[in-house]
Amino acid sequence: GRQKEFEIALQRLRGRDADVSLEAAEIKDFIETIDKLPKAGIQDLFSRSYIGPVIIGAGLMVFQQFAGINGILFYASETFVSAGFDSGNLGTILMACIQLPLTTLGALLMDRSGRKPLLLVSTSGLIVGTLMSAVSFYLKVHGILPEQVPIITLTSILVYIASYSLGMGSVPWVIMSERYSPLI
Repeated sequence: GRQKEFEIALQRLRGRDADVSLEAAEIKDFIETIDKLPKAGIQDLFSRSYIGPVIIGAGLMVFQQFAGINGILFYASETFVSAGFDSGNLGTILMACIQLPLTTLGALLMDRSGRKPLLLVSTSGLIVGTLMSAVSFYLKVHGILPEQVPIITLTSILVYIASYSLGMGSVPWVIMSERYSPLI
């Protein structure tokens, strides 16, 4: 509804000598076309055709939050110290170094291997990392292999972070964007 301001802004963007009449007409046509499209509402999410994607998308996001990555990241330094390291810096630095390459690898593998296999591999790695961490602290509490506990703990956290970065961190977001594209 602000035609004059629209044309002034477009002219300023393209330059004083540019002819913006054709571009302005195209933009107006586009806006009119968009206005004619049916508007999606919240109730559309719960229609029969979208209930499956809603359950899948919301479920993946819930599982992503229940994976516990925030607890691992926030308390990594304390975890390494309690496992027997002098400082938590080594483990924290290694975690940071492993995240970027594996997130990049996960993005490359996503289209090649598929979302489901990547999620399954990632979730399996999360389980292995968690079990290894539990075993390392079981060994520490019972005084079994005290020299190996810090290495097992470090390995378990790195396996966990690598697995999360590979799939569970990014795949749910991609699936959410793909599932709801007909609504947009």
